[in-house]
Amino acid sequence: MKEALSRSGKFFSSPEMLEIGQAVRQTRLRHQLTQTELAGLAGTGLRFISELERGKPNVALDKLVAVLAVLGLRLQVTGGDE
Repeated sequence: MKEALSRSGKFFSSPEMLEIGQAVRQTRLRHQLTQTELAGLAGTGLRFISELERGKPNVALDKLVAVLAVLGLRLQVTGGDE
């Protein structure tokens, strides 16, 4: 598993987080919601929504699940090919 921090200390996105972020953004736009409106409905902050849509790794799984629930999305975990 890759670490969430590079040697410079900056975060980098994993392909999975980018995919989740894109899905959240596309669905939010389809529902004609602003990031601020989604944050209010999900009980999170605007910064969280912005970072989520950009694919920033985040450990606030409870917030992620709340956002997905507002949008009618769900998280599915499958086994890897390792």
